[in-house]
Amino acid sequence: MRTLKLISNGIEKLVMYTVLFLVAVLVSLVFTQVVLRYVFSSGMVWVEELNRYIFVWLMFLGITMGIYKQKHIAITAVADRMKGLTKGIKLLVHIITGSFFAVLCWQGIKFVEVNMSGTAAVLPINLGIIYSIIPVSGFIALIFVVVLLATSKEEKR
Repeated sequence: MRTLKLISNGIEKLVMYTVLFLVAVLVSLVFTQVVLRYVFSSGMVWVEELNRYIFVWLMFLGITMGIYKQKHIAITAVADRMKGLTKGIKLLVHIITGSFFAVLCWQGIKFVEVNMSGTAAVLPINLGIIYSIIPVSGFIALIFVVVLLATSKEEKR
């Protein structure tokens, strides 16, 4: 259990630093593009496409962090009325969430395989690399859900 928690904390830090790096790159690219457009009346064509891909990566990585911190969207109207079943409902939510991310990971791998031969419209980047965030984030979120399930069982004792 302790090793699982250490691994999840390490993955969380890796995801957090990746998000911070991507935000810094995104902000600097957007700032550069704005300066080039309004000061020099020109811009870089590839920046818009790269910004879009970075933003998608940020959203998928943000989803994994929301799962780990348990800050994702939750509808609690039913759970609030069933005070005695709170732990059971949390367990059910974790199982449903884990199932979703398992399917996302599995289908994401298929999606990446299909798109490995294509390239982006402007950038010379393989689409499989761009879309690889789908199974990667699904796998990370699945690890985080397993950790949440393990820690919720530990809390019962």
